[in-house]
Amino acid sequence: MLTRYMGMTPKSQSYLFTFGLALTLLGMALTDMWLPMVAGALILTGLTVESWIRVAHIIPMHEELRSLQKQVNQVRQELNKMHEQ
Repeated sequence: MLTRYMGMTPKSQSYLFTFGLALTLLGMALTDMWLPMVAGALILTGLTVESWIRVAHIIPMHEELRSLQKQVNQVRQELNKMHEQ
């Protein structure tokens, strides 16, 4: 879902969504218009949770997978060299 926000880093997105959620919750608490803000709070909660999961788990997992793929390619090249001899 966050791929459409390519102008920002995932960590900046998570801070932005968390700040937006905090403002929405503050607005719900301080005004009489809290009912219309419920939809915004639900959407921002989803975006916030998704962005923090992405920053904490998905991005490090992709980096680890890239590292493992490089190691596998390196081992394959070494095996190919051994078979050629």
